Amino acid sequence: MPSWPKWLRHLILPLLTGWIFCANAEDDIKPQIVLANGEWEPFLSRSLPHYGFASHIVSEAFAASGVYVEYAFFPWARAESMVEYGQIDGSLLWTQTPARSNFALFSDVVITQDEVLFHLRSNSLDPKSPMDMAGKSIVVPLGSKLGVWERAVKSGHVTVVEARNINIGFTMLLRSRVDAFPLAKAVGYSNLRLHFTPEQQSLITNSSTVFDRHEYRLMLTRKSPANDKLITLFNQGLRHLRDTGKYAEMEADYYKGVYDLTSESSQN
Repeated sequence: MPSWPKWLRHLILPLLTGWIFCANAEDDIKPQIVLANGEWEPFLSRSLPHYGFASHIVSEAFAASGVYVEYAFFPWARAESMVEYGQIDGSLLWTQTPARSNFALFSDVVITQDEVLFHLRSNSLDPKSPMDMAGKSIVVPLGSKLGVWERAVKSGHVTVVEARNINIGFTMLLRSRVDAFPLAKAVGYSNLRLHFTPEQQSLITNSSTVFDRHEYRLMLTRKSPANDKLITLFNQGLRHLRDTGKYAEMEADYYKGVYDLTSESSQN
């Protein structure tokens, strides 16, 4: 360092240090982020267009803030562990829990799963709570938790029938072997589009009541100081998608089947 007067060194050094810190902080904000993705159709999948509806939302939200996203696909347990130990920038999509909040920063809500009651149009059901289904039967996929329906089932007010998978559950509904099928709305309609004819789909509708709701978010590792800024940029981009109507357009495309598996996407 030049032989500056002591009073000048005391003035310049803090300024230089502050300038270097700010410059380094800007360098940490990468134009590209690597996120752990996984298989969770119809929202996330290596084989779906844009890697699924939810992946497309995340990509577009970051793009609106000038950040490019690269996806790497892993089993879910490994993806969570990689975020915890800072081996990857982040992952999508997760529910926020106190345990995860210890090692990850969480974004605003990216998607919600609304559980509704699917039923035949010819069976005019309008329950406002599970207990309103007293004397009726519901079907649930084998191994699924009853959730908000547990009390009504255990008390004997509602009968539950298990199906090996969602397809069989809808088949049972179409054959009137059960009265209703509680299921996430987006998952239900995706399954109907992929596995049932338009005529069969037209026979089924869903309740206006949402019986349960789950919120899913992007999480970024706390191990990277740059992620404080990146999570802010993502939230800004997500708000932009909602404010401009782009999110609503993409959601409408989802329900039209734009993100469904096609022969072209399966070859990508």
